[in-house]
Amino acid sequence: MTYEQIIYQPGVIARVILNRPQYHNAQSRVLLEEMDDAFKRAAADDEVRVIILSGNGQHFSSGHDLGTPEQRSDPLYLGTRRTERAPFYNWMKEHYLDKCLRWRNLPKPTIAMVQGYCIFGGWMIASSMDLIFAAANAKFLCSHFQYFSVPWDLGPRKAKEVLLERR
Repeated sequence: MTYEQIIYQPGVIARVILNRPQYHNAQSRVLLEEMDDAFKRAAADDEVRVIILSGNGQHFSSGHDLGTPEQRSDPLYLGTRRTERAPFYNWMKEHYLDKCLRWRNLPKPTIAMVQGYCIFGGWMIASSMDLIFAAANAKFLCSHFQYFSVPWDLGPRKAKEVLLERR
């Protein structure tokens, strides 16, 4: 696969770099599929010991791509925006839940290096990594939609406590 929206640098420490700095690394369908392919390649490469995920430019990721020219002209993305709910739901599940769970279970250690914005979808992919290192300027805006990582991160009982208590 040729990468257009990420940079993949294989090696002992493999790097997956989100490469849409002009859009603060907003996650398009293409970017997510390229990330998935790069993670599969790194997991299958015996030389790779650690995988680092980062963003090119000032921000890690501003979240889902909600309307850049590339996303608006993507026929595979547009095909999911039909009025039929089941195909749209299945597309969302594959791109936002299944991929994150797959990345969470990679057989090698994963590290997210977060700088600047890490918003909604950015949090979704960062929290899929084993460790998150945040720069002093990192700004997190977490969400529990699509990929709700709290039960994995805190355990089910503590997650329920946090969700059900009034704080």
